Amino acid sequence: MNKIRLFRTINTELKYHSIKNYIGMEIPIDISKKGEEIENEIKSLIEENLNIKVKSTKGNNIEGTIAKYGLLDISFEIEIDYKSVENKGIKILKENGWIDKESSDEYKGEGFFDEIIAEIKENKDYLKINATAIGQKKNWFREKSYLLQQMMKGEKINPLPEDRIQVFKINDMCFTNYSGIWLWKYFYM
Repeated sequence: MNKIRLFRTINTELKYHSIKNYIGMEIPIDISKKGEEIENEIKSLIEENLNIKVKSTKGNNIEGTIAKYGLLDISFEIEIDYKSVENKGIKILKENGWIDKESSDEYKGEGFFDEIIAEIKENKDYLKINATAIGQKKNWFREKSYLLQQMMKGEKINPLPEDRIQVFKINDMCFTNYSGIWLWKYFYM
């Protein structure tokens, strides 16, 4: 697909709607539970509070991101009819770090844009949540490195009693039709 057509498609079909009402909300989580259990608890919360139906929770690595970074980065495939913000797709990409804000000629890699279009064409919608353990963002890796070591050894994460319940604060939350929308906004790998 040529570059102009590619960007025209993204500009008209990429959907993104920030859910600002939940930014700052705090969620206590027992990190000794399996990732699927944590995911199901969060799924129940969002289905109840946002009155939406979650279709799929595939692709989340909850235990890994908690153990290594002290954060949640979750995508839920959802059933909902929402309106995208009035921003066009190119503006959405700029706001989320895909295109340099000063120069629209600087892109993160054009191959990514083909992948965005391929996913948009699948007609799936997502709820994305990014949350960080309160008071731990800068020191998590150093202070909780034992969790990552357990995971790397193939063991179940077994936090110390004082670390078991962590409170996560929602940094960002959105509806979108591209699950990787935050790749350059919250890149942490």
